Amino acid sequence: MGWYRDLKTVLVGEPETWLAYLHGQQIDNLPLLTSKRPRYRGLFLQVAKFVALLFRDLRLKRPPELKRPAKFLIFAGSANQMGSLEQTIESLKARGEKLVCIADSRLLANKHEDKGYISCQLSVTDIARSFILFATRGLALYRELKARHPVSVSWHFANFCQVYIYLSYFYRVLSQVKPEFVITANDHNTPNRCMLAVAHHLGIKTVYLQHASVSPLFPALRVDYAFLDGQCALDTYLECEPNQPDTVRDVPMPQVILSGQKKHLRRSSGPHENVVGVALNAMDNTKAGIEFINVLVGKGLNVRLRWHPGQALRDTDQYREAFSNSQQVMLSDPRTEPISDFMEQIGWLIAGNSSIHLEAALAGVMPIYYELEPAELPDYYGYVKHGLTEPATSVTEILRLIQNTCDKYTPNAKAVRYYSSTYLTDWESREGDLVVECLERIFEGEALPVDVIEFEHTAKT
Repeated sequence: MGWYRDLKTVLVGEPETWLAYLHGQQIDNLPLLTSKRPRYRGLFLQVAKFVALLFRDLRLKRPPELKRPAKFLIFAGSANQMGSLEQTIESLKARGEKLVCIADSRLLANKHEDKGYISCQLSVTDIARSFILFATRGLALYRELKARHPVSVSWHFANFCQVYIYLSYFYRVLSQVKPEFVITANDHNTPNRCMLAVAHHLGIKTVYLQHASVSPLFPALRVDYAFLDGQCALDTYLECEPNQPDTVRDVPMPQVILSGQKKHLRRSSGPHENVVGVALNAMDNTKAGIEFINVLVGKGLNVRLRWHPGQALRDTDQYREAFSNSQQVMLSDPRTEPISDFMEQIGWLIAGNSSIHLEAALAGVMPIYYELEPAELPDYYGYVKHGLTEPATSVTEILRLIQNTCDKYTPNAKAVRYYSSTYLTDWESREGDLVVECLERIFEGEALPVDVIEFEHTAKT
């Protein structure tokens, strides 16, 4: 039962309500978690959902990639994370490094198999261990959640129980592969946090590649090496220091490398005749989004609508139905159309609280900040405050911005570099290579090609 002692130690330092961080620590700050009623409600259905999740990914045959050691183990839990990891993976492969890339099984059902990922597949051992953890800790978890928040049990209990699945899975996989480094592009979702927690316990070096803009709601940064996009991310993570459990944890203080935005983005060739990109996400009201696009169309604009990769199917179905016969509205499915292809076909980008604003500016597309409905946290990432994007409060203002910038938009270089430090430098568009060069030199004990920031010293000052 050595595995049980190890995972119990992990959970003492980082309990379920911290590993399932967003549901456990930020539920009151994320309206989506308390306003959108899930399909399965009530304790019985939530437990049934947990059991179904266990057996959904059960496979009796072990992938051959997990039968041999590898220097790097990489995990992606979303399409956005995959996009941020892609160039780093390509660079590692070009250098002949041994690596294992794992992704959520639902991602691999959406044409990502050619990226070289294997599916997150559970073994019988994983399921048995998950049940044991649930049986020994589930009642105490239930009592804690019931006292903590009204919907935590009836709406989200299965999300917390997934901690047992991912701890069991990554404990087995990391013990088999024995990597020198684990790499992730997310530090606040449950599977990513479970992998990092197990790696810390096993003494494996942890690497975090920022995949999108961060906010003060994120957990305290605790990895060995953090490749952040720019100074903005570092400043924000310093604000996140209080967001950690008051337990004793054996976790590292990170060394920070400002390595630029890591998604591959080609520069747009310039404004396209009346083609405006509109990016919507799960926080946006679907009906309001459809009405807004129809208003733009009524003003003579052509629109390319792009939704978030994690958008609910019921939302995307509404968009498809609303614009299936429209000649002026084209749909951009992020699961099939890369972000660079989307940016190359638009001249302006309209979005609310979304990190796609930064991607637009890096691609030379003018970002316009517009809220469909009043936001609880306006300008969440500070893009307007720091001059990265222009704000608009009405369609009239949007039209004026488009008319005034036709053929003459130039990004605010200082603002862009605050969010992506490699902008207009020799490392721009080679951020993945920079990450790998740093990791290789770290492994060999050599000096890095860019400055290293000791996060602990920065946090204290």
